[in-house]
Amino acid sequence: MKYVRQDSQVFLFLNRKVKSLYNQRKKPSKIAWTFQYRKAHKKDQVESSARKKRRGVVKQTARAIGSISMEVINKKRSEKSEVRQASRDAALREIKDRNKKLQESRKANAASRAKSGNMPQKAPVAKGGRGKR
Repeated sequence: MKYVRQDSQVFLFLNRKVKSLYNQRKKPSKIAWTFQYRKAHKKDQVESSARKKRRGVVKQTARAIGSISMEVINKKRSEKSEVRQASRDAALREIKDRNKKLQESRKANAASRAKSGNMPQKAPVAKGGRGKR
């Protein structure tokens, strides 16, 4: 049902009952079956959740990590990738050399034990796992 007021505002009413209530100047927020009433009295709030919690903005600050100071961290950050790669390669080479020396010393110890003849005997290991049933 369409109603045009004198100031040219157009109203669309659902039915005669709604138009009658409008003409009686009844407030929709006081009539129990209207959307305005339900909204004003907080009905049908089951689906909609409460306000979303706002998170505070986390500001990132540069801090020392463990025993490494900020100056060292900034220096490592600013150095070029070639320098960084070279230092990494040097460290790896040093670790490999250390492992080689360790292997050689173990071989030498094993050879000296074999010459002297007192090799440590390993205890026999039972195989099968479960035993008698």
